[in-house]
Amino acid sequence: MRSFVRGIVVLLVAWGACGALTAFALEAGPAETPPGTGFEGRVVHEGEVVAGARVYAYKTFADLIARKPYAVSPPTADDGSWKLDLPRGKFYLVAKKRKAGGGDGPPAAGDDFSYHGSNPVTVAPGKYTHVGFSVVRFGGEPVYEEIADKGSASLTGVVTLNGKPAEGVNVLLYVDDQHDFRGMAFSSSPPTRADGLFRFDYLPEADYYVLARKRATGKGAGPLTDGDIFGFYVANPMPVKAGKVARIRFGVISKAGEIGKDDSLFRDTGTHLTGKILDRDGKPVKGAYAFAYSDKVMAHRRPDHISRPADAAGRYVINLPQGGRYYIGARSDYGDTPGYGEWYGRYEGTPDHSVRIETGKVLEQIDLSVEQILR
Repeated sequence: MRSFVRGIVVLLVAWGACGALTAFALEAGPAETPPGTGFEGRVVHEGEVVAGARVYAYKTFADLIARKPYAVSPPTADDGSWKLDLPRGKFYLVAKKRKAGGGDGPPAAGDDFSYHGSNPVTVAPGKYTHVGFSVVRFGGEPVYEEIADKGSASLTGVVTLNGKPAEGVNVLLYVDDQHDFRGMAFSSSPPTRADGLFRFDYLPEADYYVLARKRATGKGAGPLTDGDIFGFYVANPMPVKAGKVARIRFGVISKAGEIGKDDSLFRDTGTHLTGKILDRDGKPVKGAYAFAYSDKVMAHRRPDHISRPADAAGRYVINLPQGGRYYIGARSDYGDTPGYGEWYGRYEGTPDHSVRIETGKVLEQIDLSVEQILR
């Protein structure tokens, strides 16, 4: 018996010395993590592939902040590629290349980092979902300087894209991760100018999550699309201290096909609603969005799930992470309160506008009737 155990130990040591050839899960066993299901992609930095990075998967955002990954990929290959087997569910994905080694830990100057803009990302059953990362290089800890106003705090810095100042970017401050940073921010800066400079004054002392966005379409809301700029500050949450101004350098990335072929909202999860968006005369409303909320309050915040714009026949598909009750509606724009001239409506098949769906099922013919909002 002792020789058997000794043999197992030798095998484990040898395996560790040679490096894992497949992803390892920190909590899940083989029965919970079927091979062939999870994520794959590539890690790049300023257009160049990054070898030796790892992708960390977290079950919750709190786990991400606490640096308690559910699973970690092997180091990326010479072409920047990676693969990670995961069970069904949603995960927060982060790519890192740490000078301190392969374990998780606090960022240090020179580390590469990327928080995926579509987090949390849903595992599609029975296949690998493509998730690419473009990492930014962490320049180091914030610098604090004394200011005259001892009762409030300031935060300033420069937004950079590929190492150069980025123009037209809004920097956003959140006090928590509610709605996965897709709802209204605590504060938003004006768009940066050519020097990439942003500044917040008269802030309460707190830890803030610092993000940045620039929409290629000019719209202030909606899923990230190709050409959009996105940033999640490497050292979040960022401590802002009363009587001091904190200075940071904030790297952002431009979302392209390699950084994630689609927003996770549109990826096939095997559980979805489908139907048509129609006006009161039964005519299709092309380009409108169908949306789903997990609770009855369907206003003043980003929908939990949304379709692509409806096609010429008014058809839509909403992908859902799992079964349950969802509250359904449609509108012709995205974000903010519906405005004058916009198409808007809620599902009328039930009194509370809800539908029930089982995990792994498709619910068809959930047609939505909309009308224009008039003064």
